[in-house]
Formats: sequence, C-alpha cells, structure tokens
Amino acid sequence: MTIAVLTAAEAERHMPRLVEMLTASVEDGALVGFVLPFSADQAQACWHGAIRSVSDGERLLVCALIAGQVVGTVQLYLSPEPNAPHRAEVYKLLVHRDFQRRGLGAALMDRVELEAGHRNRSLLILDTVQGGTSERLYRRRGWQEIGIVPNHFVDPFGNSRASVYFMKHLEPPVGR
Repeated sequence: MTIAVLTAAEAERHMPRLVEMLTASVEDGALVGFVLPFSADQAQACWHGAIRSVSDGERLLVCALIAGQVVGTVQLYLSPEPNAPHRAEVYKLLVHRDFQRRGLGAALMDRVELEAGHRNRSLLILDTVQGGTSERLYRRRGWQEIGIVPNHFVDPFGNSRASVYFMKHLEPPVGR
C-alpha cells in the first residue's frame, strides 16, 4: 500500500475509481453529504469540485493506493481565512468496501495529520456520525470530542443522525 497526496491531474486519472468508491460508500450508508438515490453523475460532480479545490491549493487529496488503484481517500481543507492560517478541516474519509478493516483509515489519518503539520496547521477539526466506525477510529487516534449536534445529518436512507465534532492539536514537525 502507498499513501500519496494526489495532484489534480493524478486525481482526474483516478476519476472512475473515485466515483465508484464514493457511490459505494453512499449506498453503504456513509454520511458524506448525500442521500439515495445517488448517481455516478452526482459522484463525478462532487469529485470535480474537490479536484478544482486541489488545483486551487485549497485542499489536499490524500489517497491510499494498492497496485495503482485508489482504495481510500481523505481530504484536508486548508483554511484560507486570514485569522485562521493554523487551522484545517478533515473531510470525507472513505475506504473502498473491499478494503475496510485493514488499517487504511488509520494510515490515511496519519498521513493527513503529517501533511497538515508540514503546512503549519496545528489545529484540525472534523465531524462524523455518532456511533459510527469513524468515531471509534478518531477516538483511538487521540482526537478530542468537542460536542455533539443532535439531528445534524440525514443519512443516505433519510434517517436523522447526530454528528460528533472532534479536534486535534498537532505538535510542530521536528526540525521546525
């Protein structure tokens, strides 16, 4: 397995797999902003927006690759606000259904934290569905819960769900 930060051009080359992975994640109930029915066209539009953001330098797309195929992703949105150059948000941790429970989510989170630190981001925030596998992952990785928002999301099946907000302070990279 390789963990890499993809350029916009590299991400475009992986578009079919990214679309497949997002579509499967939504169909499996992932709370990543979409409800069913969910089409490949919607997934492609989502990825095109993310890739534009990568191209503009606003976001990083960190991917896990096995045999050259994307099997997991996480995004890091770099806060552009002048009063928040130290902050970033983690978005849409996705692991392909055929590769779950193999440590890919943890590896992606390790890399996204490393990349944030290299960009002088010392505060990371994210939200996730309460009670999901991602919540357990973040807790194991030292993320601190900062609050729960009841009825914050509607899952892909139309059910109201609570979200949990987390934060993590990063240590400055060694040598800085």
